[in-house]
Amino acid sequence: MIQPVTAADEPERYVLDDQPGFLLRVALKTHTAFLTAKMIESLTAPQFSTLAKLLEVGPCSQNHLGRLIHYDSATITGVINRLKTRGFIESIVDPLDRRRMAIDLTDLGRTVAADAIAAIREISRETFSLLSAAEHAALTMLLKKVIRR
Repeated sequence: MIQPVTAADEPERYVLDDQPGFLLRVALKTHTAFLTAKMIESLTAPQFSTLAKLLEVGPCSQNHLGRLIHYDSATITGVINRLKTRGFIESIVDPLDRRRMAIDLTDLGRTVAADAIAAIREISRETFSLLSAAEHAALTMLLKKVIRR
């Protein structure tokens, strides 16, 4: 005799639209679309991150910069080369260790970084406009918790 299938026999239902990883990817896609459309100087997200972090921390080694913004060696090398070609960053003698080289913003790079930060604030306002201030703060806190494993 065939036994009827009960709810206990069914595997837990998987709904893609309820999965945090999927939602993060879709949210990033939305944010990236705004960034691509509205970022100054046609900066990409990696280029913006590089300029913003250099403005924040000052000169540092390429390796350290890559770690700070979570890019692997190949990615940060390409980003730095493209930003150097555009005159936004330069290699200098490391102020903390004169035997090493560091990456720093040029004067043009500082101006572009500051203007790009103003642009990203507007882009982020658009991306997260449906969130209250408390929800925005909670989302930021939760994302930081996830990435600091």
